Amino acid sequence: MFNVQKLHKRLINSRLVNDSFWAIFGNVLGKGLSLLTVIIIARILGKEIYGEFGIVHGTIASILIFTNFGLNYTSTKYIAEYHTSKPELLSQIIKSCQQLTVLFSGFATIVLFFAAEYIAIHLLKAPKLTFFLQLISINILIGSICRTQEGILAGLSKFKDLAKINTIIGVGNFLFGVLLTYFYGLTGAFISSILLQILDYFLLRYFINKYVVAPDKDLNKKISLKEILKFSTPVALQEAFYSIITYSTGLLLVQLSTYGEVGLSSAALYWSAIILYIPGILRNVILSHLSANLSNDKARLRILRIILVFNFCVTFLLSVTIYFLSDFISSSYGDNFSGLKDVINISVFTTIFVSMSNVYAQAYMSESKNWLMLFFRIIRDGSIFGIAYYLLTVNDGVHGALLLAKSALWANILFLILMGVVYEISLHRKLKTI
Repeated sequence: MFNVQKLHKRLINSRLVNDSFWAIFGNVLGKGLSLLTVIIIARILGKEIYGEFGIVHGTIASILIFTNFGLNYTSTKYIAEYHTSKPELLSQIIKSCQQLTVLFSGFATIVLFFAAEYIAIHLLKAPKLTFFLQLISINILIGSICRTQEGILAGLSKFKDLAKINTIIGVGNFLFGVLLTYFYGLTGAFISSILLQILDYFLLRYFINKYVVAPDKDLNKKISLKEILKFSTPVALQEAFYSIITYSTGLLLVQLSTYGEVGLSSAALYWSAIILYIPGILRNVILSHLSANLSNDKARLRILRIILVFNFCVTFLLSVTIYFLSDFISSSYGDNFSGLKDVINISVFTTIFVSMSNVYAQAYMSESKNWLMLFFRIIRDGSIFGIAYYLLTVNDGVHGALLLAKSALWANILFLILMGVVYEISLHRKLKTI
């Protein structure tokens, strides 16, 4: 007979369940407020200016992802792997990851600042965006450091503290974002973004210092920078390729369509990000737990199955909900965002395939199969760009945001099938030898 009390006790005592709970709980309010903030900002700015806001943020996000050099995942993996067996190494790992982050992202920040005029004129076809690119370029440095710090706390399994931080940032985003955009327009929106990154940095730094002691200077065994870079390099190449393709698809809309279509795409992608947020915040939970169970394939398989089912259920239910609410959602942006409904409907269902492929991505990473993941990512991201370019060219840029959304859907279906089949075959072979 099914024992409810026994199940409840198992769930309470499960570290995976507890980490997942805290990773989700504190983020719901924060992300909900962020969503409300984005809708209000879009209404204040209008479709065209919001498109400019989106392409500048896209520029920063694309560069930031690459210049982090995969160190957010590297820090999670190594800290999760060693925090019990070799805790004396933690401070040195953290120091190395942060130094590399500052080196890569600091260089990128300087380059963007001086290249801003060229990018605004020749790529974005909007010289006035030069100032905004220079203004927000600091977010590359601060944001990249924050990503690494989040990876550190995830490796330490401090998901409850990450939840607190994300809640505070969500509230701050609503207060600063709406007020500064209302009074200062596009400039205010970017200033708000910078202030929130700075706040995020200090909050993350506080909690890391709270849990990690100073390194032992006489420590003989260390994790070399070479070893960290060996793990991070293929991850960085994955992020670089993703950043380049993502940014290039945005430029396709600028070059072959209009900034209005960029605005529609940015709005729809934010709803996709909302759906992927819960599965997304579990990525570090998955990597942490899979890395801690490298010697136990049965436990890894159990974790993999639980997260796959969870991600599918969450993204499917949220996608269906948003699909039926898409009329209301589109109207909340105002008449200026006509055509948004269809783009949202395609984009939200893409998240089902993205969320499940992310689970396999963390599994590959936990086994240091990063070069294989790079191969899969090249296929997916290259397919998105190729399909989008073909469709935009054939249709003369009409309904550009919708065509880009369709391209992402087809490419992500292919991606999930490819990486899922390869991983399942490999894992089952290992289990047969046990």
